[in-house]
Amino acid sequence: MIRIIVALLAVAAPAAAQDPSLSFDSGKSLPIATGQWSYVPSATGSEARYGTHISIRCDRASRTVSIARPNLPDSSLTIATSALTRALPVGGRLLANDPLLDAIAFSRGRFLVSGGSGPILAVPSWPEAARSIEDCRN
Repeated sequence: MIRIIVALLAVAAPAAAQDPSLSFDSGKSLPIATGQWSYVPSATGSEARYGTHISIRCDRASRTVSIARPNLPDSSLTIATSALTRALPVGGRLLANDPLLDAIAFSRGRFLVSGGSGPILAVPSWPEAARSIEDCRN
Protein backbone atom coordinates (compact mmCIF):
# COMPACT_ATOMS: atom_id res chain seq x y z
CA MET A 1 0.00 0.00 0.00
CA ILE A 2 2.79 2.40 0.87
CA ARG A 3 4.50 1.71 -2.49
CA ILE A 4 1.30 2.61 -4.31
CA ILE A 5 0.96 5.89 -2.41
CA VAL A 6 4.62 6.77 -3.06
CA ALA A 7 4.18 5.96 -6.77
CA LEU A 8 1.06 8.12 -6.98
CA LEU A 9 2.85 11.00 -5.29
CA ALA A 10 5.71 10.70 -7.78
CA VAL A 11 3.27 10.81 -10.67
CA ALA A 12 1.39 13.75 -9.17
CA ALA A 13 4.57 15.84 -8.89
CA PRO A 14 4.34 19.18 -10.68
CA ALA A 15 5.28 19.08 -14.35
CA ALA A 16 8.25 20.93 -15.69
CA ALA A 17 7.79 23.91 -17.95
CA GLN A 18 6.90 22.91 -21.48
CA ASP A 19 9.42 23.73 -24.22
CA PRO A 20 7.64 26.51 -26.18
CA SER A 21 9.77 25.91 -29.29
CA LEU A 22 8.66 22.28 -29.59
CA SER A 23 5.77 21.40 -31.87
CA PHE A 24 5.03 18.34 -33.95
CA ASP A 25 4.68 20.43 -37.12
CA SER A 26 8.06 22.11 -36.68
CA GLY A 27 9.64 18.71 -35.98
CA LYS A 28 8.49 17.19 -39.28
CA SER A 29 11.63 18.54 -40.92
CA LEU A 30 13.95 16.92 -38.36
CA PRO A 31 15.69 13.73 -39.44
CA ILE A 32 14.81 10.59 -37.49
CA ALA A 33 17.49 9.94 -34.85
CA THR A 34 19.83 7.10 -35.73
CA GLY A 35 18.95 3.84 -34.01
CA GLN A 36 16.55 0.94 -33.74
CA TRP A 37 13.82 0.10 -31.25
CA SER A 38 14.34 -2.90 -28.98
CA TYR A 39 11.91 -4.47 -26.51
CA VAL A 40 12.91 -6.47 -23.45
CA PRO A 41 10.30 -8.04 -21.14
CA SER A 42 11.20 -8.58 -17.48
CA ALA A 43 9.62 -10.04 -14.36
CA THR A 44 8.60 -6.54 -13.21
CA GLY A 45 7.44 -5.11 -16.55
CA SER A 46 9.34 -4.29 -19.71
CA GLU A 47 11.50 -1.71 -21.40
CA ALA A 48 11.52 -0.36 -24.93
CA ARG A 49 14.67 1.49 -26.01
CA TYR A 50 15.41 3.50 -29.09
CA GLY A 51 19.16 3.04 -29.46
CA THR A 52 20.84 5.02 -26.70
CA HIS A 53 18.47 7.95 -27.10
CA ILE A 54 15.30 7.13 -25.20
CA SER A 55 13.82 4.48 -22.93
CA ILE A 56 10.19 3.73 -22.12
CA ARG A 57 9.98 1.51 -19.04
CA CYS A 58 6.90 -0.20 -17.61
CA ASP A 59 6.69 -0.92 -13.87
CA ARG A 60 3.75 -3.30 -13.48
CA ALA A 61 3.67 -3.10 -9.68
CA SER A 62 2.93 0.64 -9.71
CA ARG A 63 1.25 0.61 -13.15
CA THR A 64 3.48 3.46 -14.26
CA VAL A 65 5.53 4.15 -17.37
CA SER A 66 8.79 6.10 -17.17
CA ILE A 67 10.25 7.93 -20.15
CA ALA A 68 13.90 9.00 -20.02
CA ARG A 69 16.90 9.99 -22.08
CA PRO A 70 19.45 7.55 -20.58
CA ASN A 71 22.64 9.29 -21.71
CA LEU A 72 21.72 12.68 -20.31
CA PRO A 73 21.54 13.86 -16.72
CA ASP A 74 18.08 13.49 -15.19
CA SER A 75 16.14 16.45 -16.51
CA SER A 76 12.64 17.42 -17.46
CA LEU A 77 11.43 16.32 -20.89
CA THR A 78 8.76 17.56 -23.26
CA ILE A 79 7.09 15.17 -25.71
CA ALA A 80 5.37 16.32 -28.91
CA THR A 81 3.16 13.93 -30.87
CA SER A 82 0.77 14.46 -33.76
CA ALA A 83 -2.07 14.71 -31.22
CA LEU A 84 -0.58 16.54 -28.23
CA THR A 85 2.48 18.23 -26.74
CA ARG A 86 3.18 18.09 -23.03
CA ALA A 87 5.95 18.36 -20.46
CA LEU A 88 6.53 15.23 -18.42
CA PRO A 89 6.48 15.36 -14.64
CA VAL A 90 9.89 15.39 -12.98
CA GLY A 91 11.30 11.87 -13.32
CA GLY A 92 9.29 11.18 -16.49
CA ARG A 93 6.84 8.89 -14.70
CA LEU A 94 3.23 8.66 -15.92
CA LEU A 95 0.28 6.53 -14.91
CA ALA A 96 -0.28 3.75 -17.45
CA ASN A 97 -3.60 5.25 -18.57
CA ASP A 98 -2.18 8.72 -19.28
CA PRO A 99 -3.41 10.04 -22.67
CA LEU A 100 0.14 11.11 -23.59
CA LEU A 101 1.12 7.44 -23.81
CA ASP A 102 -1.65 6.78 -26.33
CA ALA A 103 -0.50 9.84 -28.27
CA ILE A 104 3.04 8.41 -28.40
CA ALA A 105 1.83 4.99 -29.54
CA PHE A 106 -0.42 6.40 -32.28
CA SER A 107 1.59 9.44 -33.39
CA ARG A 108 1.90 9.83 -37.14
CA GLY A 109 5.24 8.24 -37.91
CA ARG A 110 7.25 9.94 -35.18
CA PHE A 111 7.21 11.77 -31.89
CA LEU A 112 9.63 14.40 -30.62
CA VAL A 113 11.56 14.50 -27.36
CA SER A 114 13.08 17.70 -26.00
CA GLY A 115 14.92 18.28 -22.77
CA GLY A 116 18.23 17.97 -21.07
CA SER A 117 21.33 19.25 -22.76
CA GLY A 118 20.78 17.17 -25.90
CA PRO A 119 19.15 18.16 -29.16
CA ILE A 120 15.46 17.71 -29.97
CA LEU A 121 15.04 14.11 -31.10
CA ALA A 122 12.64 12.79 -33.72
CA VAL A 123 11.90 9.17 -32.78
CA PRO A 124 9.85 6.78 -34.94
CA SER A 125 6.62 5.54 -33.37
CA TRP A 126 7.15 1.81 -33.82
CA PRO A 127 5.30 -1.01 -32.01
CA GLU A 128 7.98 -1.60 -29.34
CA ALA A 129 7.06 1.59 -27.46
CA ALA A 130 3.35 0.74 -27.60
CA ARG A 131 4.06 -2.80 -26.41
CA SER A 132 5.89 -1.62 -23.30
CA ILE A 133 3.07 0.85 -22.57
CA GLU A 134 0.45 -1.91 -22.95
CA ASP A 135 2.39 -4.16 -20.57
CA CYS A 136 1.51 -1.73 -17.76
CA ARG A 137 -2.16 -1.70 -18.66
CA ASN A 138 -2.75 -5.44 -18.65
